[in-house]
Amino acid sequence: MKQLSAEKPQSNVYIAYLIIFILLFFLCLLFPYTGDDWAWGSQIGTDRLSTWFDNYSGRYFGNLIVLALTRSNFLKALAMSFCDTGIIVLINRLTQNQKNGVFIISAILVFMPSTLLRQAVVWTSGFANYTVSVFLTLIYIYYINNIYGEKKPKNSIAAVIPLAVLGFANTLIVEHLTVYNIILSVYVIIFTFVKFKKIFVQHAAYFAGSIAGTALMFSNSVYRSIANGNDGYRSFGGNGGIVAKAANAYLDTIVKDGFINNFVLNAFLAAVCIIIWYSVKKKVSEKTAKVGSVCTAVITAFAAGSMIISAANITELRILKYAEGAATAAYIISFAVFLLILPFEANKKAKLFFIFGSTGCLIAPLFIVTPIGSRCFFAPYVMMIYLGMELYGCFENDIKAKCAEISKAAAVAASVGLIYLFCIYGTITICNNDRIEKAQADAKSGSSPVQIEELPYKKYLWCSDVKDEIWAQRFKLFYDIDESTEIEQIAYKQKTQR
Repeated sequence: MKQLSAEKPQSNVYIAYLIIFILLFFLCLLFPYTGDDWAWGSQIGTDRLSTWFDNYSGRYFGNLIVLALTRSNFLKALAMSFCDTGIIVLINRLTQNQKNGVFIISAILVFMPSTLLRQAVVWTSGFANYTVSVFLTLIYIYYINNIYGEKKPKNSIAAVIPLAVLGFANTLIVEHLTVYNIILSVYVIIFTFVKFKKIFVQHAAYFAGSIAGTALMFSNSVYRSIANGNDGYRSFGGNGGIVAKAANAYLDTIVKDGFINNFVLNAFLAAVCIIIWYSVKKKVSEKTAKVGSVCTAVITAFAAGSMIISAANITELRILKYAEGAATAAYIISFAVFLLILPFEANKKAKLFFIFGSTGCLIAPLFIVTPIGSRCFFAPYVMMIYLGMELYGCFENDIKAKCAEISKAAAVAASVGLIYLFCIYGTITICNNDRIEKAQADAKSGSSPVQIEELPYKKYLWCSDVKDEIWAQRFKLFYDIDESTEIEQIAYKQKTQR
């Protein structure tokens, strides 16, 4: 009987995973192809492959993924739901399967900023690079989770080749994850050597695979063009120098997309920090307690401020950007100090700083590259969920019991959020199918220009318009409409009756 009662919670978790996967699969079926998806799924994508993406990008694995996913909506939905569910599973398992943890993680992901959702999850071209890379990286982080235990890890020699392949694949998807995986592989080797006086062949294999993948990625001629300033779309640094470029990137994009917009995540992190601090503050000195209280207050104030700013949707003046930049810097410093003064044992603190430092490593390359979009912050967002859940796991048992009951609300919130997304993307799918069928029929009948109605809920879509010639051309290629057909985009529900 004891064994059955012990297994029941575990089986319930697996049932939850299965339900999440199924729901996500049907949701992902509703995500339309937009923007560069039209290019990858047409002759343009085939042409890129025929030159092995020369002078296009070194994201060889990511490019192959998007080539496949833009040719089958079923395969796309399967891959999306598998990776998205996988992220939830891995974070939950990394943080000791906290009671209702799966629902907390799911709720925070469901309520991610729409700018992040549309670029990194819904948009197939974005998913293939930014979600897949996070999922695969979490697999390795899960594998090396045992280095934070007291005993020397016992790893199977059979893992060497799969880990080398994983390291190779992980560094061929998106550049800032490539850089991170090199840092990650070096960190693990150094950490285990210092702690256990041993270099594990499995970790060395991942490092070797990462080096090989990085070398292959940056051997692509496009990076020489970027470095020489001959690429019209991407660049390193800027006209005013790297410092000016970094400052502008921080104020214009990183602060907003990396921190301010994440008000649900910020609220969760603030709540976790408050609960932890008031349960451990008596265990530290009076001076440290004052510092910790200040840090907790800053973290809480930042969460409240991000919620107000996001809700108000204020048109920003430069002075407000400076204020947000200062507040974000104070938040980051306060979080680092907060983690530093927590009275935890060394292994736990090392793990917390690894997660927090990983977030910084994932954001750091974005200071000097152009362009950067919201999708670039999906990996840091996931990593901060991981940090929050790791802190959640540090609660004392009586507090955990109370929070486990309260956190059932997360299941309700996640369900409501998912229903909302089904309504949004269900409507979009109906309208998208209508506009495609009408465009194909009008083109065959010789109508000119062919009217393409814009899609509703555009804040949940990336590059869904066909106003620009480049997107109109790709739309026609993808949906097999004669290239000579003239296209006119019209407002939603404003099409001419014929």
